[in-house]
Amino acid sequence: MIDPLNFDCIFRPANNLDYDDLHRLLSSCWMETYGRQVSRKIVRRFTKEDCVGEHLRLFLNSMQVADVDGQVVGVINQIDDCITALNVAKEFRRNRIGFSLLHNAYMAGGTRLIVGAFNTPAIHFYERCGWRKSRRFFEDVCGAKVAAFLMVRD
Repeated sequence: MIDPLNFDCIFRPANNLDYDDLHRLLSSCWMETYGRQVSRKIVRRFTKEDCVGEHLRLFLNSMQVADVDGQVVGVINQIDDCITALNVAKEFRRNRIGFSLLHNAYMAGGTRLIVGAFNTPAIHFYERCGWRKSRRFFEDVCGAKVAAFLMVRD
């Protein structure tokens, strides 16, 4: 068992060996974030159609992970200048892993990100990190239209 208060973290590109850890982390974070924001039908669809597996198939090569003793505890997805996802395992939050992943993505050219408009904790986190809301729109979340913000950082 990794002590979430005493650990060494390595930031590196994701690889195929991370698939199982990433699948667990992304599934858990999706349920935590969207599970109460979308209908049960959408949650069932998310699980049945393995939306996380499809996401990993499409975007694994654009992900950076936070690795603690060989276990993926955080991940950020960046495509060109857009950060499309940032997730950190619950037990490792408030240890600056999310901040470090976000900072690394910004340094690699990520100047835009998308966040659910309902996700107040994430919005506040991004604002504390120097990001600002640019515009509001609706994004497709496994077939549901969910209000979101585009946030930017200069």
